[in-house]
Amino acid sequence: MTTASAARTPLYIDVHLIHSTPYANLNRDRQGAPKTATYGGSLRPRLSSQNGRRHTRTHLQNALGIRAFRTRRTPQEVATRLIAQGWDADTALTAAQLLIIGADIKGLGLTTEGTNALLFLPEAAFDALASIATEYREALTTAADSAAQAIADAKAKAEAAAQKAADSDGDQDDAPEEQEAAEAGPVAAAWKKISAADRKKITGEVLDVLRSRNASIAAFGRMLANESASTVDGAVQMAHSLATHSARTQVDFFSAVDDVVHNAGTETGAGHMGDQRYTSATFYRYSTLNIRELVDNLDGDTDTALQVTSEFLRAFPLAVLPAKASGTAPHTVPHLIHVAVRTDRPINLVGAYETPVPATTDGYLSASLAALDEHAGAHTRMLGNSRIAGAAHTALVDTEFEHLGDRTDSLDHLVDRITSIIAKHIA
Repeated sequence: MTTASAARTPLYIDVHLIHSTPYANLNRDRQGAPKTATYGGSLRPRLSSQNGRRHTRTHLQNALGIRAFRTRRTPQEVATRLIAQGWDADTALTAAQLLIIGADIKGLGLTTEGTNALLFLPEAAFDALASIATEYREALTTAADSAAQAIADAKAKAEAAAQKAADSDGDQDDAPEEQEAAEAGPVAAAWKKISAADRKKITGEVLDVLRSRNASIAAFGRMLANESASTVDGAVQMAHSLATHSARTQVDFFSAVDDVVHNAGTETGAGHMGDQRYTSATFYRYSTLNIRELVDNLDGDTDTALQVTSEFLRAFPLAVLPAKASGTAPHTVPHLIHVAVRTDRPINLVGAYETPVPATTDGYLSASLAALDEHAGAHTRMLGNSRIAGAAHTALVDTEFEHLGDRTDSLDHLVDRITSIIAKHIA
């Protein structure tokens, strides 16, 4: 193997957790009940990957001091910065909206909320867009004034039409649609009144901002439809977390006391009653980090890649899933954290629980830990260990795990062990 080809050997970090959680509702479905999934023919409590990614990303960003925002309110954020510089509020917002229109991305438009799609941008992107607006202030202000007048004329026309329909008992269903069109259309029309030369420059500069990335975006990825240069394939993949065993949702009846009535002593009974749904479970949680992709997403910055790797190894196990935390305080940590560095492909070990762990007087934890160790060993026997660059674990229990690599005394030691292995492969 040549040096060049060796440098591009696949490199993944697989993180496996066994995490016992208390009576809680960490991740709710549309009806407010704990999320579930059927696996191995049995119903399991589930924590969605979206939920896990969100809280892991937040934890990682706080640790790194690098933030990115997923939001529809980019125009409002840019306008806030322009207003602080002395812009009129209405002009500032319209100018920010013109920048979004000016990106000239098919399907990306405006609503009363901001943009019609979530944008995922580095925190610095809002300042950068404000700088573009300042650079082209004269052209954007003239266009904003034109849009404001067109919006006012269109609103007046829509109100007159609505009044006419009301006076004649006519159908008014189209009035809200006309008003929405009246507010959105003039901004796009005003953009076309800016000179072609300025439009071309603004478009290029806005696209550069929308394509910018930082460590958070490099790790978790981004997709903007119809703008492939903004798309970043995330280095982090995360599975839905499944309980290692079958479990049902539990219903909790609750009541709340009306303190004023209670203190008066004139009435008894509850001021409010209701039902809430909870579950308790031992979860298998899994995520993988593609080190090669992370380095590529960071334009070859291996130092930052190692920082992201280190904080990710802490963030995934320790990020708190805080739903209904005030009434359940579900602040447990995993009983086992196992990390493997692989040079072939990621390996999800959820198959250890395709047959659900049975309920016993010993609970689910011991059997769940043993099943993971056994399943990891089965993979090593079948696939060999030549492509495992290193493996280690740390645990709350004293159990010996034969197939999960070296035992480390703490999470910090585990992180140091894994990052040192990674450093040797990407140096």
